[in-house]
Amino acid sequence: MSIRELKNDANDMDWLEGKFDSISLFKGEMNITIFDNSEEAVSYAEECVKAYNSLNNDKALLDDIQEHLAKFLLYMNDEWKAMDIFEDIAANTQKVVDGYNEGRRLIEYLSRPRLYVELPDEENFSKNDIGYVIEADCPWEPEHQCSIIIRNGKLKYVGPSEGNTPWDDDEDYYYL
Repeated sequence: MSIRELKNDANDMDWLEGKFDSISLFKGEMNITIFDNSEEAVSYAEECVKAYNSLNNDKALLDDIQEHLAKFLLYMNDEWKAMDIFEDIAANTQKVVDGYNEGRRLIEYLSRPRLYVELPDEENFSKNDIGYVIEADCPWEPEHQCSIIIRNGKLKYVGPSEGNTPWDDDEDYYYL
């Protein structure tokens, strides 16, 4: 089992929290939250960790993530500048834009990543469908963080964390 230190969440929501070794987008120990405490959910989460850890083998998906992170960054950069009240956030965002323009991968700017796993909605999906959310702190959206949602090896959403899951209808996702 790759997920370790599983325990009930601190708020008694019947969720499980644990850790696993990330060898994909983020390297090192990564937190995971499973929105169920059944053996079935833990087994499913193991499959999600395998899928997540294989992301580096899918160049097209990595390019898609980078492209949508860039759209998210550039949109938020314009928004922070237009508001003209959060100079520190705008300055930090501009530093990321400068790094992006110099060729840096935007995933490098995200921190404190976490994997969220929820069992598929059985009415619309099967247990063979693999979906998960990667959420991380984000310098260009410090209040809402960044959410990356993947279902069956396809990017569904990149943007501010707004509670979406991999099992939402496609029209519930929007791209910037």
